[in-house]
Amino acid sequence: MHKLFVIIRREYTQVVKKKSFLIGLFITPLFIAAFMLLPALLATREPSHAESICVIDRGTQDFGSQFVESLNRYTLKKSGGPAYEVKHLYRIPAGDTLTYNAVFDSLTTAIADKELQYLLVIGPWHGVPDSSTFLVANTNNFITQSRFERRLTDLFSMQRLRESNINLPVDSILTLTSRFDLPVEDTKAALGGGEVAIPFEIKYFAALVLVMLIYMMVIFYGQTLMRSVIEEKSSRIMEVLVSSASPFQMMMGKVLGMGAAALTQVSIWVLLGAGVFVFSNAMSLELDPSISRIVSNPLIVVFFVLFLVGGYLLYSAIFALIGSIVNSDKEAQNFIFPVVMLLILSVMVGMSLVQNPDAGWALALSCIP
Repeated sequence: MHKLFVIIRREYTQVVKKKSFLIGLFITPLFIAAFMLLPALLATREPSHAESICVIDRGTQDFGSQFVESLNRYTLKKSGGPAYEVKHLYRIPAGDTLTYNAVFDSLTTAIADKELQYLLVIGPWHGVPDSSTFLVANTNNFITQSRFERRLTDLFSMQRLRESNINLPVDSILTLTSRFDLPVEDTKAALGGGEVAIPFEIKYFAALVLVMLIYMMVIFYGQTLMRSVIEEKSSRIMEVLVSSASPFQMMMGKVLGMGAAALTQVSIWVLLGAGVFVFSNAMSLELDPSISRIVSNPLIVVFFVLFLVGGYLLYSAIFALIGSIVNSDKEAQNFIFPVVMLLILSVMVGMSLVQNPDAGWALALSCIP
């Protein structure tokens, strides 16, 4: 047993005394935060200037002018100016195909040359919207597309209500048929626990952060363990170690030593996160109550550590096995791919769990680190 602890201490000190460990201790959280927050910030960032658009209206219901007027509700947050600049509204009858083709080709070329951002074609009205109404753009802007869809949906709904001869104002009918957002309460809130349910988006984002952290730790320390085994084999250190310790002691010592280093890193991150959380409360910084409940929940921390330890023990043994049967890092790459595919498979399965989290197979798979 003494030899086992000697090997554990050796592996642990070799990792924590490296400069890379100390640098990664503080740089990695910053990269994780940037990886999670930067895409969201870029996705919600609006243009600094108004986007240009042309509209071709081929119907007789004057949808084009109503759509252009409805765009006035969208403004730029910084300057307060309009978010969209309507260059021109073309009213081309459905039967005038020659004029339509000429205008359409000209505007499409302008979009390709980046002289125009969007071209909206509103087709003839046949009682229901069809494929004759479409948007032309160089890139698919989700925010702009959803805005245009909402405005056109309102216009088409109002037109259908007018044609149905209902003896009520159109605005009143739209109010009566407005969308209802169904709130969700968890069991504690429903039973009078006094807690509001955590929004699904926050729970999903928190789970994604924790899963990515576990994946990163498992792959990093697993590959470090594999390279350590390969290095000791190539430098003949293994022959000296075998003469003083059993293969089981060497294997367990390496796995547990690397695991202790991983737990040390995670523990420091948890302490840093707790410090930031306490500091934000002391400075009266606004923090979503749902995030506070997740961060301060000890059960989440316990299960995170359990899954981290379980996943590390499982995959570190596989990486150590790979290191024992190969002679170089280049040769090991052929064996790493199937292991990484197992990790990717769990992510793909996790996406399906969102649709049916109470399934029996979902519960069984969630017990595997």
